[in-house]
Amino acid sequence: MAYKGVTVLDIGSSAITALIGEKGVNGTFSLKGQSTVPYEGFSEGHFFDEKNLEGAILEAVTDAFESSEITSNEVYVSVPGVFISLDNKKYKIAFGKSRKISQKDVDKLFEDGKSGVKKDGYEIIGSTEIYFALDDSRKVLNPVGVTSSILGGAITYISCEKYFADLIRAILSKCGVKTVNFVYVGQAEAEYLLTREERDFPSLILDVGYITSEISLHYGNGILAEYSEDFGGGYLMGHLVGAYEISLKDAESLKRQVKFGNQPEANSVYVINSDLGQMSFECEAVNDIVYTEVDSFLGRVSEFIEEYAKNFFDSLKVYLTGGGISYLKGIKAHLLARLDCPVEILVPKVPLHTKPEEASLFSLIDYAIRDKQKKKKSFFIF
Repeated sequence: MAYKGVTVLDIGSSAITALIGEKGVNGTFSLKGQSTVPYEGFSEGHFFDEKNLEGAILEAVTDAFESSEITSNEVYVSVPGVFISLDNKKYKIAFGKSRKISQKDVDKLFEDGKSGVKKDGYEIIGSTEIYFALDDSRKVLNPVGVTSSILGGAITYISCEKYFADLIRAILSKCGVKTVNFVYVGQAEAEYLLTREERDFPSLILDVGYITSEISLHYGNGILAEYSEDFGGGYLMGHLVGAYEISLKDAESLKRQVKFGNQPEANSVYVINSDLGQMSFECEAVNDIVYTEVDSFLGRVSEFIEEYAKNFFDSLKVYLTGGGISYLKGIKAHLLARLDCPVEILVPKVPLHTKPEEASLFSLIDYAIRDKQKKKKSFFIF
C-alpha cells in the first residue's frame, strides 16, 4: 500500500532538511524520517556552490528515505523569499445572472486571473486570496454556496525563479523524484503559524534565519508584500568573530549573553567557557556590535512597513520567528520599542518541536498535507 504521508524538503540558509511524515492526532504530526545536512547557503538569489547544494539535498533525501524505509516520487520544496516574486491583482468573472457560486467558479477565477502575471524567468507556483467580492460589494472569506451574479477577488499570485525551480528539479530527479511542488515559505508559515482570526488583521512575519531574513506582510490568506535580505544570527556572529578573533562556536555563546534593554554596569563583562578556557568580554562593547546590526535591520523593516503597511498601521501586528535573533534576551520588547507594534514570537505547535528555527519546516509539512488532501478531494469530484 502506498504511503499516505508527504515528503518535504526545507531549503534553509545554512542547512537542508528532508522530512517524511503524516498528520497525527490533535493537530500534531507523525514523523517517519528526518535528515538535516549543513551546506554553503545562498545570497542575492544564487547558491554559493551548486555542487555543494546537490550533495546536501541528495544526502538529506536519501537518509530520510532509508531511515523511514519509505520512498516517494513526490516532494514539496520550500522556496526562500529571495527566489519569489509576488503579483497582487483584482479580477472578477460575471455569470450573467445570480446563482450559487461553486468551487469550480472559484478555481476559474484564480485561473483566469493569471493573465498578465506570467513573466520571463519565473513560473507561477501558487495563488491565494486576500478576499473575495460579490455583486453587492460584500467581501467574504468563502464564497462557495453564496448567491451572486459576479465573483471577484483580490488575489496574490506567487512566482518562483526558474533558476531555483529548474536546479532543484534536476537534483531531485537523481533520487527518483518525478513531481516537485514548490511552496513559498512565507505563505506556508502564515497559514500554519497564524490562526484564521489573526490573519483577518494585517500581520508582518519576520523570519530571521542564520544568514537570510524574510519579511512578509499578510492579510486574509493573501500576501501583500515580501522582502528578503542577507541578515541573520550568522551575521551577528561574524561581526563578533571579526572583532574578537574568536571561533564561531564562541561567538554564538557570546551572542546568547547579550540582553536588549539592559544597561550594563560600568566595567561589567560577559563570561563564556571556551575550548581555550574561560573568556571575558566587555559588555558595553559587545552590546554595541550586536545592537548596531540588529537596529540597522529593524530600520529596514520600518521602511518596509512605511511603504506597504502605513494605511493600516494601527491594526498591524508583528510576529518574529526563525533562529537568528529570537533567542536574544529582551528582543521582543526591543522590537516593540523600535517598530511600535505588538510583537509575538512564533513557534511550531508541535510537542518537542517548539523552536523558532523549526517554524519553516513544520509550516511546510502542514502545507503539504493540506495540499495533498485537497488534491485527493478534487480527484473524486466529477
